[in-house]
Amino acid sequence: MRPTLLLLMAMIMLSGCDNKNADFAPQMKNYAYLYQFEAIPGKVKSTHQRLFSADDTPIFDVDIAFDGQGCIAHVKSIDKAGEITEVTREGDKLTGTENGQDVVVTLNKQCAVIKKVTPSMTVDIGYNDQGWVDQISSPASDVKFHLTYNNVGDMTLLSIKKGDEEVSRASAKHDTDAKKISDVVTMVQRNEQSKTVTTQCQYKNDVPFRYDTVTTDAEGQVTDRQYGTIDVTYY
Repeated sequence: MRPTLLLLMAMIMLSGCDNKNADFAPQMKNYAYLYQFEAIPGKVKSTHQRLFSADDTPIFDVDIAFDGQGCIAHVKSIDKAGEITEVTREGDKLTGTENGQDVVVTLNKQCAVIKKVTPSMTVDIGYNDQGWVDQISSPASDVKFHLTYNNVGDMTLLSIKKGDEEVSRASAKHDTDAKKISDVVTMVQRNEQSKTVTTQCQYKNDVPFRYDTVTTDAEGQVTDRQYGTIDVTYY
């Protein structure tokens, strides 16, 4: 796992909208971290989410389907380079392709993703006592994700370590204003450089349908703007 890729994933995983008061399916937030989409409350059947640059250039497109128990059933995502990941569940496995390679994802009895295997890499996912993802690692790499949560289950820190050295950390601060409970400000630090990622969501009936993300450098200058759209169907 390349540190640059991990840094990008860290920003995605910590900068999303997160409606903490909503009722989520048991694995929804874990799936959202692992497959890079916004967690949606309620009994979700499917969600189609897209991310764009400020000039409307597509960056990421993902379709996720769930069964009636909230277990992931199908994923198809396309990144900016056109690389596709598509998997479908059969029993305790998600099988398909990831960037042109065969992939097999193993689920446990709670439908949590515990392992992903491609010809080039094996990834292991560990969980804490509360059932949240707390470590992502690979036997072929000394780079690991370490995730930390607050007492209400919001991810507040993602530390990336190479061996014993921390190479990047992303810490999230959730707004204390009850009316802005899903707004997140994330500080990302890597190689003595820092950036701030501010994400704000728009809602209909407490469900996000759009989010806007602004990235600023250490001097407060805007370096990037993105926005995303979210469509949802329910059972």
